[in-house]
Amino acid sequence: MRTLIFIAWFTPVLCATMILAGAVRARHAGRRSVFPLHKLLIIQITTVGNEETVNEIIRRIRGYQLSIPFRIWVATEPKADATYHGADEIIVVPEDFQCHASYKARALEYTRRVRVERRLNDFFVKVLFVDDDGVPTKRYIEKVFVADFDVCEGIPAPRTGYGRFLSHMDDLRTINCLYMCSVFQGIGHPIHVHGEGLCVRGSAESLVTWNYPMFASEDLVFGHMAVVKDATWGFVWDYVEITSPFTWGDFLKQRRRWLWGNVHAIRHVLPLRSSILLIGLYAYGLFTFVASTIGIVLALAGALPLPSSTILWLFASMVIWFSMFALSGAINSGGGSSTGLRRIRDVAVATILAFVTSAVAIGVQVVALLKGNPHRFEVIEKVDPKARKTSLATARGSGSPRRQERVVLVPEPVVQVPETVESASDLTRKAADRR
Repeated sequence: MRTLIFIAWFTPVLCATMILAGAVRARHAGRRSVFPLHKLLIIQITTVGNEETVNEIIRRIRGYQLSIPFRIWVATEPKADATYHGADEIIVVPEDFQCHASYKARALEYTRRVRVERRLNDFFVKVLFVDDDGVPTKRYIEKVFVADFDVCEGIPAPRTGYGRFLSHMDDLRTINCLYMCSVFQGIGHPIHVHGEGLCVRGSAESLVTWNYPMFASEDLVFGHMAVVKDATWGFVWDYVEITSPFTWGDFLKQRRRWLWGNVHAIRHVLPLRSSILLIGLYAYGLFTFVASTIGIVLALAGALPLPSSTILWLFASMVIWFSMFALSGAINSGGGSSTGLRRIRDVAVATILAFVTSAVAIGVQVVALLKGNPHRFEVIEKVDPKARKTSLATARGSGSPRRQERVVLVPEPVVQVPETVESASDLTRKAADRR
């Protein structure tokens, strides 16, 4: 028993090592060059009519004044009554369109077929998928455009309105991605896959497709099936700024959809190897929390004697564990005007809530499991139900809603010859000169 507890207690050391390894690999992979450059990036926002948030996402992306050739597509359902300003194209999924997939995956499959018809499914076209409650940073867009992978993604950061209690419950999502996604996506075989900022080559999307019998977890299925079909996977060390749920009801609804979407995928869609990896991931997460908690209780009760030679190492492991939450707080509070004392407070709260965040992550999974399979794609509120303001326009520096900005369109013509994009992981000038 003590051996198992010690394994759980020293898990933070493993996670911290994986974060460092993932960061180094991402930096090294970012130096890879691909010539010629991709000729077009399609930024696709899939929604069911969230007009405010979608318009804010478009405004933000247009405001980047990107120097790469891109188009913004909005994919929506026919019953969604909304107006989208600044989109290059609005794709409405016909009611009579049928495929194996349902809900969001059905819409993704339809837009994929549209790209096939328009011959936008080759190696030189990339598609960046954006949810209607998050927005990729400028550097993220630039990096995935030149990344030499068929499929890649980066780090989800709940920066919008960060500082709310529920936003801190998403700190663990950032941590998990920092060590889990950066390593396994980096070596070419993901275990967990999230949809925020998933970027694929047109040729890879055409090969893998979204046409699988699923009602949720379409990103997970696509990511694993991409491996099965020999598509290359990579990880980009930059951020997609997401919005955490505003209510406990939505928090549970979201996690329930994820959990049962994964369960369905494991049981009915994914190959055996992928299913084993996912089951192992869930089991180890549960084991780590339960064994650590039992060990703490036993140690405090004097029932678990600790050799003096291990106390210093256990203390170091605990410091590393809290430091990962502090890192998550620093990342998530760094997307807006959160500076000075406000940012220090965000980091401190993220650290103090470390055990609560971990407990909630386990508890909500148990509740979601007991509530059963919803058998549908349950959509949550994208805006604060109290303020009724666009969540993406929330003042991240103050943690309170601000007056919604008028949508200002910044014309950005599609350039036929892409210019070199410079960032930490982009093409170097020397490589660009050889072109």
